[in-house]
Amino acid sequence: MSKLIVVRFNRDLGTFDDSDFVKFCDSHQIVNIDNQFFNLEGNVYYSFFIEYLNPKKSYIDFKDLDEKGKEQYDKLRDWRNEVAQNEGIPPYIILYNKQIVEIVKNRPKTVTDLELIRGFKNKAAKYGKNILKILGGENDEFEK
Repeated sequence: MSKLIVVRFNRDLGTFDDSDFVKFCDSHQIVNIDNQFFNLEGNVYYSFFIEYLNPKKSYIDFKDLDEKGKEQYDKLRDWRNEVAQNEGIPPYIILYNKQIVEIVKNRPKTVTDLELIRGFKNKAAKYGKNILKILGGENDEFEK
């Protein structure tokens, strides 16, 4: 199944009103998302072409993570937010919170392993090495 969602930039707030997009993604099994930034008559938008499966019947529970998993989740979320800020995009473009949980639970060892994370295949090449460094506990400076 597929869906197109267009999100408009709110100049007054300086953010995209992505609540409908986030709500949809949280309630469906996302297979892939292609996004496009565009400007129409002076207004800024993101469009999201979403490929998805039927609505989710359950969601990933953060309580399933052990103490190390919670630390890794926090580190990945902080890294994602910093990269998103540096790239000038919303954090969910890089990774959804549920994808972070899935990564932490699966404990991938290679970029190829990361490609198996639903909706992350096309982004694994760009962000995979940094994610693996975070999961491995290396203290190297991450690429931004």
